[in-house]
Amino acid sequence: MGFLDKVKSGLNDAGNKAKVLVDVNRLKLQNSSKRKEIEEIQQQIGQLVFEAAVGRRVEVAIHELQPKYDRILALELEIQENKAQINALSDEKECVCGKSAPLEAKFCSACGRTFDAAPGL
Repeated sequence: MGFLDKVKSGLNDAGNKAKVLVDVNRLKLQNSSKRKEIEEIQQQIGQLVFEAAVGRRVEVAIHELQPKYDRILALELEIQENKAQINALSDEKECVCGKSAPLEAKFCSACGRTFDAAPGL
């Protein structure tokens, strides 16, 4: 392989790594936005419950709360899907403690948990 071929290969690798980084950051930004929306919905739920508890409203009906619960659950699922995509792009896996580790790691550096070996290894 000639010098120019090595330079070209290096530039391609750098371009691919930059694309992965952009994709990972986009997904992380989406997750941040989703977590903020979850917090806002939780505050709305809390406000409704508080107002009912102190007599500012008669009661909180489940039909008022259920759409909020459903939205939180949908956002949490979207966050998990984004995390899976981030791990795939980054060649990482997620520990049960929530931290990421390289695919080849045998232990989680955050909590020390042992990763199960993949079937067939």
